[in-house]
Amino acid sequence: NLTTYDWLTVFAYIDQHPDKTQTDVVNFFRTRAEGALEFTQATLSRRLKEREEIESRAQSNPTALSSKRPRVVTRPDVEEALVLWVRSMELKGEIMNGPMLREKRRRLEERMGVPDAEQL
Repeated sequence: NLTTYDWLTVFAYIDQHPDKTQTDVVNFFRTRAEGALEFTQATLSRRLKEREEIESRAQSNPTALSSKRPRVVTRPDVEEALVLWVRSMELKGEIMNGPMLREKRRRLEERMGVPDAEQL
């Protein structure tokens, strides 16, 4: 599984080497000196079709460079409240984990009147 940053690196290589086939690109990254990136020609073809979306995601959210999947925000108001809560917890030196974040989100959705169908 490659990150968004990895795919941007692959796209840049393709732009710099327009004469290379997709198979050539796969083989180059499989053996490159900076560290191998493993993917198939079929995966490369699929990602090239999604290139505009991948580049747009990277532009709109710089933290997406390390992600492997797009991050979906269904309720920006709840997301913003959760981010504020996380920041306040960090300032207090508190440690958070996944279950705590999910529970806090559930409580925020409940408090903010988010319909059941829209809750995560």
